Amino acid sequence: MNCNPFNRYNSPALRRYNIGVGLTMFGYLLAVFGTATFVHHHHPHGITVYLLSTLPSLCILAMLGVVVIYLRDEKDEYVRMLMVRSLLAATFIVLAIGAYNDFLRVFGDLPALPPFSQWVVFWFTFAIAQFVQRWSNSND
Repeated sequence: MNCNPFNRYNSPALRRYNIGVGLTMFGYLLAVFGTATFVHHHHPHGITVYLLSTLPSLCILAMLGVVVIYLRDEKDEYVRMLMVRSLLAATFIVLAIGAYNDFLRVFGDLPALPPFSQWVVFWFTFAIAQFVQRWSNSND
């Protein structure tokens, strides 16, 4: 396997994963912007707001489902381990930031993090962890 961080390993499972992530991200963007536009123009209330809020949330769940399917289908155990490590690093960072922010809100009466920040931080951390692992392995 080539561990060069700029020349990624490319299995059938990874190709399906990349397509799945692309499709779910596209769906997520459509859901967010479509829902925001609808809410801005029609000002719904009650159950309608809750139902509309599920649309982008379902896209997030679908993206996580794509990750689970990739982990199931990827044959290379080493590559799966890199993915799991990256997911754990991202989860760790998001939970740490969330806990810290919660304590700041309770003890310092500060506002919450901006909307969608946890999702962005999760995938950004995931990408950094992937890069660092591949880069460190290419130097061995």
